[in-house]
Amino acid sequence: MRSISIFILLIYWSIIILAPVISKEKKIFEKRIDFAPKIKPNK
Repeated sequence: MRSISIFILLIYWSIIILAPVISKEKKIFEKRIDFAPKIKPNK
């Protein structure tokens, strides 16, 4: 029982620590997509 609770706590803390990192990577990826224009302007 104790080993299971330690394992769950490790997963919990890893999610808390990695969540901001993953959200920053997602924002960087979205910014890279925004650089390309969706519709090319007519000249």
